[in-house]
Amino acid sequence: MSVGANTARRVRPGGLRHMVALLLLAGCTPGDKFDSAKWKGADLTTRARADMVDALIRQHPLAGMHRNDVVRLLGEPTQTDKWEGWDMIYVLGPASYTSVDHAWLVIKLGADGRVSDYRITAD
Repeated sequence: MSVGANTARRVRPGGLRHMVALLLLAGCTPGDKFDSAKWKGADLTTRARADMVDALIRQHPLAGMHRNDVVRLLGEPTQTDKWEGWDMIYVLGPASYTSVDHAWLVIKLGADGRVSDYRITAD
């Protein structure tokens, strides 16, 4: 027998169902849908906002959005002296489930009051 010939493994019938279930569950992540009300009311000691931020950016492209629209969507920015040079700052919560650092959404506005840059960062 040559190397590599007939090396496919047989999958047990129940094993295939388990694999499909795992793949379906893997697609159901916390960040699947952005919810403005949940964002605004989030407990900032949790990762509720961090889990939504990818969906936020996917569903509501921030680039070019006017400041008033950002506030309408996300609420007033977090009051902080961190991130000098950025105009709007939102705490996302702990940077990870075991971290003492925090994740942040930082937004820079152009002279016209529209988002010119934004980043997700950690302190």
